This record gives sequence, structure tokens and C-alpha cells, in this order.
Amino acid sequence: MSDAKPAGIQGDKPSLDSLFEDVFGLNVRGLNTIFHLILSPRTVFESARVADWRRKFTPTIRLTFSIITVFMLLSFFWAAEDGMMYQALLAQFEEAAAANPDAPRVADIMQDLNKVFAAYSFFYPIIYMILHGLVASIVFVWGRGTGWVTRIRLYFGLLAVGMTASLLIILATPFLSGEMMLIFTFAGMGIALLAYWLTYVRGMWGQASGLGIILRATGVALIITFVDAMVSGLAGFGAGMWVAATGA
Repeated sequence: MSDAKPAGIQGDKPSLDSLFEDVFGLNVRGLNTIFHLILSPRTVFESARVADWRRKFTPTIRLTFSIITVFMLLSFFWAAEDGMMYQALLAQFEEAAAANPDAPRVADIMQDLNKVFAAYSFFYPIIYMILHGLVASIVFVWGRGTGWVTRIRLYFGLLAVGMTASLLIILATPFLSGEMMLIFTFAGMGIALLAYWLTYVRGMWGQASGLGIILRATGVALIITFVDAMVSGLAGFGAGMWVAATGA
């Protein structure tokens, strides 16, 4: 005899897809949206101009925030004591302490850095969504008559692709040496910029002249990259201020 459903409970049982939705805000439709943004961005861009996304795609604002959540989770582990970034910084501070007896103790510095990493992970998503949301509403590269809600949707479609590229890049960081860290950081920015550019060109091709699309793609890709750098800088500044204010 099968168990009866409790009164008032309707619909299918939660599945693995439901678990991903609960934990990361990502589901099969979200992954499908990412794949389409990478393989066929025009279909997502066209659906962004329809109120319900044609019931095919996840809203790009929600999708971007979900990817950021995963990204910052991985970044937190990346900056943990056995992570590459932590170890690289530790080696630098140990070298500086050995050369200068008056330098602060390495243990004290690394304790402060642990708090900075945690604060940075807290501030980054908030600043990212607010700052990019403001810029998205005033970037007019989506065609005449495109409303501000649609502009935000399309802009965050570009962000979702760039953040996905950054997420894949960060997976490679544990296999890199500390000396490659700076080079890899700039390379990652270049890859993200290229992802923004290609997604715009492929999603908007035919909406204006070829030269117009290329110029707009270049402009919006540079704007997003600049804002990305601002977000990182402001998050770092906020983390430093927070640690200082809490008596670190």
C-alpha cells in the first residue's frame, strides 16, 4: 500500500534538480540557458525581450547571481590555508619577515588575511550586482526602443558568460605555481573580455551594420571589464575597512 500525500501537498517529489536549485539556485533550465548563451546567444537575447523568457530560459540576473555564488564558494576554498593563493602569500610574507626582523609576525598577518578573505567573499557579490545593475541600465547598445528592463536582462546575459568563463578558469588555479599567479590573473581578465565581446557580436549580429556591432561589442566589453575591476577593488577596500573596524 503506497503512502498517501499529506493534505495540501501537490506536485512531483523533489529531485536532484530541486537540490541544485535549493543549494545554488541553478537548475536544468539554468544550465540550458548557460549553454545557449555560449552556443547560440541570439536565442537567449531574443527571449530576453519577452516577459516570460518564452518559458525556455532562466532570467539572466538570477543566473548570474547563482554563478557568482558558486564562484565565491570556490574562491573561498582556493584561499584556504592549503590553497594556492594562501600558500603563495604565506611564502612571500615569510621571505619578507626573514629579510626584515622588524616586520610583523607572519602568523598575525595570515590571521588578518583569513578575515580579509571572508569579508571579501561577503562584499563581492553585493557590490557586483549593485554596480553592474546600475551600469546595465545606462548602457545603450541594444537597439533603439529597448527598455531599461530589457537592457538589464541582456547586459546580465553577457555577465553570465563572463562569470562562467571565470568559474572555469578558477578551477585551474590549484595546478599553478605562485609565480604564475599574476600572469594568470591578467590572462583570465582577457578571456572574460573576449567572452563578453564574442557573446555580444554573435547575439546581436544583423541588428546593425557589421562595423557598428563590432564597435558596440568592443565598447560594452571594455565597460564590463572596467566595472569588474572596480568591483574587485571596492570589495577589497570594503574587506580591509571591515577588518580594521572589527579590531583585526
